[in-house]
Amino acid sequence: MNTFIRKACLAAVMSSLSFPVLADWPERPIKLVVPFKAGGSTDLVGRSFSAAIAEQKLLDQPLSIVNVGGHSSVGARRVMDSTGDGYEFLLHETGLIGANAAGIIDFGPNDYKPVAATGSICMALMVRKDSGYDSLTDLVNAAKKKPGEILFGVNLGGLNHMSGILLENSTDTKFRFVQIGGSADNFAALTGGQIAVASVGAAGARNFTMTKDGKMSDKSRVKTIALLSKDRHPRLPGVPTAAEQGADVEFCFTNYWFAPKNTSDEVVDTLANTLQKAANSARIQNFYKDTLTTPVFLKGEEFQTHLTETIATVGPIAKQALQK
Repeated sequence: MNTFIRKACLAAVMSSLSFPVLADWPERPIKLVVPFKAGGSTDLVGRSFSAAIAEQKLLDQPLSIVNVGGHSSVGARRVMDSTGDGYEFLLHETGLIGANAAGIIDFGPNDYKPVAATGSICMALMVRKDSGYDSLTDLVNAAKKKPGEILFGVNLGGLNHMSGILLENSTDTKFRFVQIGGSADNFAALTGGQIAVASVGAAGARNFTMTKDGKMSDKSRVKTIALLSKDRHPRLPGVPTAAEQGADVEFCFTNYWFAPKNTSDEVVDTLANTLQKAANSARIQNFYKDTLTTPVFLKGEEFQTHLTETIATVGPIAKQALQK
């Protein structure tokens, strides 16, 4: 085979392979699927990063939020089953691990290509203002008197469900867990009286119960009675931790960005680097402060190690959810 023929064959082989041309990516808007209704903690993260990326012109195309309601598995599966062309990603959280470990869904983090982890938020417990529960102690005492009767809104196998199970474990109580959805769904159900208690991200708790200047909202029908963190937070003044009220419960979660398995490494790395630049922006740093979020950024091997360790930690708690 002469030199010309060898070169021609090599060119043909190379042209048959699919390599992303990063100079051209993205050529159209990127969809970021948030598997919860607008207004919840995860939704706020996505919208803040989208705004930061646009402000700094980190991508040539917008990162558009697509909210998918119902159980979080619906939106998560949508991304898992998508083509991996670099134009659809998933923003989820630790609850994906829980739902998979509990057997509620048959897929989990290993069915995606990990992009990055951004920020850590602790959960908070909310009740209606007219519930008669002025503290976590009041709620626990009522649950002991009426085991399995107090309705606790959750996303089955999700963060709110797992935090409820931890509360049961630490206080020797039983709640009746009912499928509602994410933070925004539970706030609506709590406001409407369909449930008696909900566990939401601290960011959501603050938005649902307080005004922008940090005062308790007179318009909200709900209130926050406990923060499931090690320490109180100045952005939730007057809200004690669960531990202060005799319940040894801490539960925080991290937001996860995933791509479909077939997404090219180059596109994943580019998005991860873009998110890292956005995370260092004033907008995101202020967002973290305002939403009681601990700054965290992981990508590559660090993110994969975090996922492996979290699966091992969350798994046993989530499996309890399967029995409730």
